[in-house]
Amino acid sequence: MAEVRKYGLPNQPPDISQILLEAQNRWLRPTEICHILSNYKKFSIAPEPPNRPASGSLFLFDRKILRYFRKDGHNWRKKKDGKTVKEAHEKLKVGSVDVLHCYYAHGEENENFQRRTYWLLEEGFMNIVLVHYLEVK
Repeated sequence: MAEVRKYGLPNQPPDISQILLEAQNRWLRPTEICHILSNYKKFSIAPEPPNRPASGSLFLFDRKILRYFRKDGHNWRKKKDGKTVKEAHEKLKVGSVDVLHCYYAHGEENENFQRRTYWLLEEGFMNIVLVHYLEVK
């Protein structure tokens, strides 16, 4: 599989503080997500899921350590069975190469509030998950 760290913005290292600031108001781009996930050791991994995180919040989890990172206190739209959270799935590309899994859920009370969960397709990084909460206008 292609090495994720090769993808990025041309001729400039991404400004992480700027990315984190912009994440409060917009969804991150695949290159930005790849940069965060492939450099996860520079960030703190959340030891437990947050309780009802606000719009614009970002969290990193290790799926091997914290299995139920999705238990965040929010009510998400359910499947027809009424129990399972309805999550859509996409693979996101950088250039023409699939590099990310993306799962997204919509709020039960407020369908403009969404949660997106990302992880890299690359072998050594599949256990690290980035979760982004955002209320879209």
